Amino acid sequence: MRRSYATILFGRLWKFLAAYVAVFLTAALGFYVLESYHGTTDLLNSFYWAMITLSTIGYGDVVPTNANAKLFTIGIAAVEVFLGAYLVTVVISVVGEESQHRLLGTLGTNMSGHIVVLGYSDVGRAAVRELLAQDEKVAVVTADANEVGGLHNLATEKQLFATYGHAGEAEILERVNVAGAHSVIVCTGDDTTTLVAALNVRAVNPTIRIVVSVARPELKQTLKAAGVTYVASPADMGGRLCADAAFRPEVANMVEDLTSTAFGADMEEFILTERTPVSKQPLLEAEALVRAAADCLVIGYARPGADGEFVTVLNPPSSFRFQPGDALIVVGSLPNLHRLQKWIGVPQGR
Repeated sequence: MRRSYATILFGRLWKFLAAYVAVFLTAALGFYVLESYHGTTDLLNSFYWAMITLSTIGYGDVVPTNANAKLFTIGIAAVEVFLGAYLVTVVISVVGEESQHRLLGTLGTNMSGHIVVLGYSDVGRAAVRELLAQDEKVAVVTADANEVGGLHNLATEKQLFATYGHAGEAEILERVNVAGAHSVIVCTGDDTTTLVAALNVRAVNPTIRIVVSVARPELKQTLKAAGVTYVASPADMGGRLCADAAFRPEVANMVEDLTSTAFGADMEEFILTERTPVSKQPLLEAEALVRAAADCLVIGYARPGADGEFVTVLNPPSSFRFQPGDALIVVGSLPNLHRLQKWIGVPQGR
């Protein structure tokens, strides 16, 4: 978890504070001993003199009256100059280091309910762009420290946290607060690293949703057995899109459009509750209600199976009836989907 700036500053200044207190007590007691011998001060005035002298205010109402006290004052003043210079040096150093740590994200984040992207490969870049377009909070880990600065330009600090390091390391997972995250996308670009990172994520957060991208489709079953929620193979998806584009290009274009909010349309899911308007409606009636409320199209549903995993069904039969806990899957323009979300009363996604 991210340490506060005050904690870091105090950690660097405690030696100065200890030295300051020691010098203050030495100055007050020393001045009292040297001046009380001549009967020119008391203990309260001595502490008052020490504070006024060390703070460089110097009112001049309590002053040394003998040679020994004056020499002692010169020594205290010299030490005070050293302490002041040390304080300025420490503060400047901490401010500079804090700025550098904030830039590189090495202090960690306190985000919660966010989505972590481990790896900033081509897949990671596309995922981050889409998540930010959906107004999700994102924490990104890239292997290259030079990429962190560019990531900060994509969104505000409240929406995007970026850092660098090895995606599978425990310290990095703690830095992006995997324990408090909603989901993790692992897309390091190297299948071995991706597998190790996914296993480490599952060890840190046994209930988190893990999505991975792999180059080798044959690893899907291995990753599923390791507790990964969803496995994507860009090569498989790209191959299917290319095949579609060869003889039904409009279908390929539509799939691309629906997987990116940049084209003004999207496919979304809403988990139905007891209070949602279509939670117990037959399909035809639910379609009519959704169409009338937001002009969106119902294209399918998903229902939890015996193992708790959702099973998706597209183009269900007209006899189908929704029930609470189902995921309603719809397609629509972004404005219409926004209207649907307000009408249905639950946020999109799960």
